[in-house]
Amino acid sequence: MDADKIFGLFTGNYSAGETSDEISLDNYEEHPIYWVGMFKKLIHNHKVFDIKIKNFIQKVTPEEEQYDVEVAGEFVTYNRAWYWVSKIDITHKQHQDAVIYYVDEYLETYLKFSISYWEEFEEYERCAHLKKIYDFCMKSSN
Repeated sequence: MDADKIFGLFTGNYSAGETSDEISLDNYEEHPIYWVGMFKKLIHNHKVFDIKIKNFIQKVTPEEEQYDVEVAGEFVTYNRAWYWVSKIDITHKQHQDAVIYYVDEYLETYLKFSISYWEEFEEYERCAHLKKIYDFCMKSSN
């Protein structure tokens, strides 16, 4: 543990001794580990929120409007999740490490959900990208 790096956080000296693999507070959103985490979080939160909103909407709106809310929610979630996961290039070591950091049954499931969602719209380039990440997850979790 390097005390200079720790105290550098409080003085604003974030780059002292920093390597390209480290995440600084200034650019954490530009790191693959953040991208994979955001993808996973968005899909997870959508599934939890979807259950809650369905229960609420069933009490107050007609069935047609319930469907519209569900479709809109999926559209927003999967497009935003795509924004993050599309930045992953599974051929780069740093991106592989980020996926390995998050790999679990949930990430694998969320990748499958995403592939299924994009298949409905015939977005096969997106499906292929997600499938590469999914295959890497399966290979690395064995």
